[in-house]
Amino acid sequence: MELSTARLLLRPMRDDDADAIVDALSDFEVTRYLTVVPFPYTTADAREWIGMQQPAVPGAAHFAIELPGSGMVGVVGIDDKLGYWLNRRYHGRGIMTEASTAVLDWHFSARPDDVVQSGAHVGNAASLRVQNKLGFIDTGLRDMRFVRSQGRETEHVNTSLIRADYEAARRRLRSN
Repeated sequence: MELSTARLLLRPMRDDDADAIVDALSDFEVTRYLTVVPFPYTTADAREWIGMQQPAVPGAAHFAIELPGSGMVGVVGIDDKLGYWLNRRYHGRGIMTEASTAVLDWHFSARPDDVVQSGAHVGNAASLRVQNKLGFIDTGLRDMRFVRSQGRETEHVNTSLIRADYEAARRRLRSN
């Protein structure tokens, strides 16, 4: 299962992605907002995670984000929620909005009545901006989650997305 956009290829993870994963997740500025990711992140961690991946189906999918000419630069997926990370060298280029849009298009085409959950830890303004662009709404609910890389509980902002809000956001994105 692969998805493509104007700039990106979203594809299954491969064994040779381990180095790119380690490179990105060895940067504490990326890892500090990821709930279950350890820091420091090792090649063994990457290989274990790649080995756990299953074929993508709506509601249970993780895609490597490949930027042609640069290789794998991040991951986006939907399981119990939309989640993602991106190598810091590629922040600020609209890559995560583009990748998430492709995954949400695919997801909602198969599950039009689904409600997609997401969120971000307090302080992760960039992630909340991506979600806002996609039409996610702050539910007003906050919870505390243990962030493995920080070794402590941090406050988490919960967001939610229905198809109608997503389609309205897509129209706004296209008009910009």
